[in-house]
Amino acid sequence: MTEQALKLARITKRPDYLAVANTRRKWVTPSFILQAMPGGGDSPPRAGFTVSKKVGKSVIRSRARRRLKEACRAILPQYGQVGWTYVLVGRPSSVDYDFVKMQADMKWALAKLHAGADLNPGKPHSKPQKSFKNRGNA
Repeated sequence: MTEQALKLARITKRPDYLAVANTRRKWVTPSFILQAMPGGGDSPPRAGFTVSKKVGKSVIRSRARRRLKEACRAILPQYGQVGWTYVLVGRPSSVDYDFVKMQADMKWALAKLHAGADLNPGKPHSKPQKSFKNRGNA
């Protein structure tokens, strides 16, 4: 394979990450959360990676991020949808999780998101407004 084929299209700017998060399309696995934003056009799928400080110190977070990047580099070109943007959020178990299982989880999560399994027709996508009426302490 050429180096261009191995290089993954990335998102690096905060507005891009927020745009993906605002679509509220996600699939949760034991080692990561995959967020997705459908897009138009014929551009290759893009990916972004984030691991919070809850996962551990910088060395641990970097290891988790590298594992997610490598799994994504192997899976996304074949199973990702053209024009879509993905964000992988590392979870604490992503550091020690079996790599083959992580790749299988990524294939499963992509298939579920593309099929619309995360969309529940009876559930609104926005958070409901809290009502302070009838709280019991009037």
